[in-house]
Amino acid sequence: MASQGFPARRIAALLDVSESGYYAWRARSPSPRALRRAWLTRLILDIHQESGSTYGYRRVRQELCHRYGIVVSHTTVELIMKGAGIRGRAGRLHEQVPWEGARTPSRRWTVDVLALTTLLGPLYTAVVLDTASRCLIGWSTAATAHRGLVHHALMAAITRAAHAEPAAGTAHDSLLACSFTERAALLECAPVRGRVGDWYDHAVVGSFWDTIHRELHGPSLWPDTHSLENQLSETFDRFTRQA
Repeated sequence: MASQGFPARRIAALLDVSESGYYAWRARSPSPRALRRAWLTRLILDIHQESGSTYGYRRVRQELCHRYGIVVSHTTVELIMKGAGIRGRAGRLHEQVPWEGARTPSRRWTVDVLALTTLLGPLYTAVVLDTASRCLIGWSTAATAHRGLVHHALMAAITRAAHAEPAAGTAHDSLLACSFTERAALLECAPVRGRVGDWYDHAVVGSFWDTIHRELHGPSLWPDTHSLENQLSETFDRFTRQA
């Protein structure tokens, strides 16, 4: 109501809440959990719209997993859809893959997974790059390659993107496309029906890793995964601060 021009003091008195409390709430930064939920809402709204408003929470949850590698419960998706005022259409599910032939997004993320070698075994590192700006926006590491590695990197990217553009109005104002490198697919870290990036996506990824290898300034073979992980974290933090 205040955003629509009504006096905050009068609204606070009407609702029997303190005016100072309202301003404190407005100035307070949202929690990472709230930011992730807001970003999930944007993704869910887009999937639902691309389906012709036919998908229910079960199919929307499938698409979140297949397209983005994001694993959430049926209950979470159902509550988000209810809160956004959308629901599925009763009847037979459409078999069309919704993102084939859909609108061209304004921006796309590319996800890669690389095994970095140490004397005690590999350290698998998933990175999420904004293809347009070539910036690093999310990453995660693990001793083994699995889809959860990509999921954690994507959730970190979602949180960062939500901080960067908290006032985006609709799903169409935001990132709603994600591709995976062939390497991520071969390591079975990409979703089964995830989109494989084109030559440009792979060129962006290749250039990024060339820069990272120059920045690490470490031994040709790291002694253990822990020391490599610490150095990677410092390097990645510096890259994201510069983005």
